[in-house]
Parts: sequence; C-alpha cells; structure tokens
Amino acid sequence: MSEIEVLLTGGLLLPLLAFVILVFAGARLGKPASGWVAAGAIAATTGLSALALAQWQGLDAAGRSAAQTPPIVWAHLGTIPISFGINLDSLTLIMFFMVSLVSACIFVFSIGYMAGHSDEIDGISKYHRFFAYLSLFCFSMLLLVIADSLLLLLIAWELVGLCSYLLIGYYFHRRSASTAAIKAFVTNRVGDFGFIIGLGMVFCFLGDFSLSGAAEKFRQQWEAGSVLFRERFLGLNLATWMGMLLFCGAIGKSAQFPLHVWLPDAMEGPTPVSALIHAATMVAAGVYLTARIFVLLTPEAQLFVAIIGGITLALGALVAIVQTDIKRVLAYSTVSQLGYMMLGLGAGAWIGALFHLLTHAFFKALMFLGSGQVIEGCHHEQDLRRMGGLWRKMPVTCATFLVGVLAIAGAGIPLLRVGLGGYFSKDEILVVSWSRVWGQEYAGLPGALFIVPALIAYVTPFYMMRCWWLAFMGQPRDPRVYAHAHESRLMYIPLVVLAAGTVLSGYVLFRPMVAEAVPQPFLTRIVDGAAHESYGQVVAADHRAHAAVAWAVGGAFAIGFVVAIAVYRRGLAAAALLAQRLRPLYVLLVKKFYFDEVYGAVLVAGTMALKTVCYAFDRLIIDGLVDVSGFLTRRCSFVSGNVLDAGLVDGAVNAVGQGTWRLGGLARSPQVGRIRNYILLAAGGLAAVVLWVAYR
Repeated sequence: MSEIEVLLTGGLLLPLLAFVILVFAGARLGKPASGWVAAGAIAATTGLSALALAQWQGLDAAGRSAAQTPPIVWAHLGTIPISFGINLDSLTLIMFFMVSLVSACIFVFSIGYMAGHSDEIDGISKYHRFFAYLSLFCFSMLLLVIADSLLLLLIAWELVGLCSYLLIGYYFHRRSASTAAIKAFVTNRVGDFGFIIGLGMVFCFLGDFSLSGAAEKFRQQWEAGSVLFRERFLGLNLATWMGMLLFCGAIGKSAQFPLHVWLPDAMEGPTPVSALIHAATMVAAGVYLTARIFVLLTPEAQLFVAIIGGITLALGALVAIVQTDIKRVLAYSTVSQLGYMMLGLGAGAWIGALFHLLTHAFFKALMFLGSGQVIEGCHHEQDLRRMGGLWRKMPVTCATFLVGVLAIAGAGIPLLRVGLGGYFSKDEILVVSWSRVWGQEYAGLPGALFIVPALIAYVTPFYMMRCWWLAFMGQPRDPRVYAHAHESRLMYIPLVVLAAGTVLSGYVLFRPMVAEAVPQPFLTRIVDGAAHESYGQVVAADHRAHAAVAWAVGGAFAIGFVVAIAVYRRGLAAAALLAQRLRPLYVLLVKKFYFDEVYGAVLVAGTMALKTVCYAFDRLIIDGLVDVSGFLTRRCSFVSGNVLDAGLVDGAVNAVGQGTWRLGGLARSPQVGRIRNYILLAAGGLAAVVLWVAYR
C-alpha cells in the first residue's frame, strides 16, 4: 500500500476502533468520557485525511498513478474476482476529508448537546451507545467513500442504512421516533431493492464489480453494440434500465421523489444525528453513488436522473415555505438541495453537482447544529412561531446561522464573480442546464429542467431568510422561551469552524480538485455521439450561458430576502393573512402535497387490506381445508378403527377365539378325573362301534 492509502486506511479504522471500545467499555467510561473517545477518534481521522490530501496535492500525474495499488482479491464468484481496494482519486480524497471534518465538528457539538440529556432511557444507559452509533456511522460512510467496487460500496451502503435506523430511533421510548426509524429503514429498502437488481445486471452483462472495470466493459459493449444496448424492454434498452435501477438506491438514500418522505421524519432523532444525516453523510451517499456510476448511465438514464432531481428540488422548496419546526425547514431544504445535485448530474454538470455536494455539507451541517443550539438553549423548543429576538441571547449562533443562509441562498455578485460556495456551485449547475436546454452544441434537455431550478432559486432564499428572521430577529413572541435562551461555548465553537469552512469552501478551494476527478470524455461521446470535453469544462467557457444565468437568477437571493423580511418584519400577522387568502395552496403545502396521506391510503392501507385478505384466506380457505381434512380423517379413522378394525376384523378374530374356547370347553367337559367314567365312556364307545359294524 502507498503512504496515502495507509493514511486513509488508518483514518477509516479509527472510528471502528472507537465503536469497539465504546461497545465493550463505554458503560464504564461513562459521561462525558465516552463522547471524547469518539470525538478524539474522528478528530484523528480528520488529521490523517488532511495529511493524505496534502500529499495528494503535491504529486504529479505519474506519482498519483503510482500511489494507486492493486486491490486485494478476496474470492471468486465463478470467473469474476471479488476484490476490495481503495478508489484513489481527487474526489475520494476531498470527500474523505470533508466527511471526517464535518463529522468531527458534529461529534464535539454532540458532547455539549447530550450533556443536558439524561444518561438513561428506561433504566438503560444510552450515552455511550449514542457515540458508538455515531462512530460506526462514520466508519460506514468513510468505507463507502473509498470503495473501489460496487460490491464493497453495497456493504458500506447497508451499514449506513443500519446506523441511520439506530440513530433516528435513538429515543426509542417515543413512538414517533421508533416509527420514523422504521419508516426510514423500510423506504430505503425499497430503493435498495432496485439497486440490487441493477447490481445483478452489472454482474450478468458486465462481469466486473470494480468501478473502473465496469466502466471499461460498459464502453466496450457500447462500441460493440452488444445485447445490453440492442435489447429493449418497455421502449428502453437494458443498459438504460441497469443505470436507472442502480440510481434507485440513490433515490432512497438521498430522499429523492418519490422516496423523499422519510427524511423530514428523521428529525425525530437528536439534532446532531439530523446534522450528520442531512449534511455530509447519509444523504450525500446517494449523490456520491450517482457520481461514481455516472459512467454507466446512458442518455435516457441521465435524463431520468435530471427529471427526478428537478421534481425533488421543487417539492422540497415549496413545502419548506410553510414549515414551522426549525428542523423540518432545514430537512425540506436538504431535500431541495439534493434535488439540485441530482439535476446537475443528470444534466451533465458533474463538477457543479459534486462541488455543490461539498459546499452543502458545510453550510447545512452549520445550520443544523445552529438549530440544535437554538433548541437546546430554548429548553427544547422547536417551533419558530414561539421564538424571535434570539440574536440578543445567541449572537454567535445568529451570525453563523446567517452565514449558512447566505451560502444556501447563493449570495454573490455575478458581475464580480464574488460569493460564497453555494453561489458558485448552483451557478455552474444552472449554466450547464441552460446550455443543455438552449445551447446549440449540447441541446437535448426539456426547458423545464432550467426554468424550474431557476424559479426555485428565488424560493430558497425566501424560506431560509424566513427561518432565520423568525428565530433571531424581531421581538420575542414567547417570554418563557426567550427567558430560557442561552448558548453554550462547547456547542458554538463547531459552528464557528463550520462557518469558516462555508466561507472557504468556495470556487478556489474545492472545485479544482473535483474537476481533477471528472469522468473521461467517453461519457459525452455516449450522450452526444461525438468526442468532446466534459460538460463542466466546456460550458464554463460559454459566456452566453453565464450571462443568461446571471440575468435570470443573479439577484434571486436579494429578492427572496427582501420578500421574506417584508412578510415577517412585524411578526406572523401578514403571513397568516396570506395563508388565509391562499388557503387551498397553503393547505396543499402544509399537507406536503398529500404524499404521506396517499402512501398511507395506498401502500399502508393497501398492505393492511392485503393482510386482511391473506388472513381471511388463511383462516377460511387454508385453515378450512385443514379443518375439513382433519374432520374427514377423524371420521375415517372412526370407521376404520371402530367399525372395520374393532367390529369386523377384531370381531372375526374374537369369534374364532371364542369358538375355539367353547370347543375346548366341550372337549374338556368329559375330563373329570374319575376312572369309572373313563371306563364307562370307553365301553360305551366300543359298544357303539360293535353295533355299527354288526348292522352296517
């Protein structure tokens, strides 16, 4: 193994070691030592990942190629080797560093957050278990990042799902938390079912689980016009179905339409868990998977990804407008931003989508931890309608939360190309989308895939400024909540670190490294039929696209902020009046487009109805047949046992026995033991014989 791979492997194993320690010794370590063991392990991982990143940046192309060692062959599935190794490229290094850094901030924040919580739930110590779950979660996510094969990625993928179930349901004594955990787990299994079928198609048609090997086999089969591209099912070739089925896993993990319903309910877990799931880890896994399998997506599959992303970003943003729970606002915001990333990948903005993933990790973790500071400081209050004026009690939280709001809103100055990370990443996604819709060289996407994200660019700053304003500005709306408000230093130090990361994770820091890992030009050859550079590089030079996007959404953040402040400047009265006048739309958004109700009526109620039918079938048909069979068997056994066997067979045997017994009795009757009787009998018999002979 190269030195960089050793650093990554060490960084991967440290959270696993912390998990093992906490499982076996966490109860003895107690509070807060258990938390510091986990935080120390992930902090050390962050340091190792920073060293690996620095070494990688210092290598030339030849050095980077030499740093990649062959994977270890673990077994053979027929003729296909099952190998595990590290997928070493710039994206792996930057993702590994980002995941570990954000997780380290969340771990430190968690120590302060959990300090005010009871150590026991139903008499069971849970503090060390919480940090054990967090450590296993980070190990699973880091394993997913470095996986060089789809099979190893699937193993890490399922571990992430298991840990999310444990963390969302951490407060298992609350029915809402246990229900949310089950909902998340089951919903993700629906997506994973498609992912496993797609993996089976990779096995059958490509015969290689490694990412690079599968990509090469895919290219060869495309050039050869193999059955994978010839055969069609429901109008789409098998290669398209394979790509869409693999993407189903990302639909579940990254909460894309129509499997987005689990993510807002995941807010039932502790706030640090919400930050971990919604920032750099679980939801990022789906985007990361889509980026890695991008080489296996046909044009139709890419269009499918773009459409799903476009629908998701609109749904999430619109529902976020009316949410009153501060964590649910951020949850639906995450759904919307993940939609942006998927739209970017589907449109071909590979660099912009991954760049947005990295910047989103920082500002969304910042805002979730900020919301945790607010909730904990306000005595576990999450309702924005009961807050207000908190900037006086929580100045650091207020300022850092605003940094996150500016980043997600895409605040920047288009003419000067100055802004936060979210400005650059969203701008690049929209530029590529515009070019794919109206550009001459790359035309081919429906116009809605630019118009919808452009319109949502105005909605995002509105609901985020609404959230910030209702929480921190204006007058206190609940004196009790305001009186309890305070902020903890241990909890706001990570906010400052993440705010700095949000500011620094701009165009100069992350994007060049993401661009180094962009897939080969073969991808655009599949899409366009001619060899070109990658979309992100070509469109970046398209000044018409940049001008169009700057004109369309350049001031969107300012307009959204102004409208939000105008509506909520004097409290909730104006918003209530608008809700009354637009009641049908308001109810539609409050009900979240009735997805939960539809799923409840169709899937849950349908399952219950199917259960009732199956129960009735089992009770009436299966049990009825068994009962009838038992009854007939009992009657047959009665006839055969009592009538045939006991009456006929046993009767005949008994009659023979009784007849023999009676004949024996008759034969015994002369045997009385008296000699004169025997002489008389013999003489009588002799006389009878003589008479018979004489008179014959």
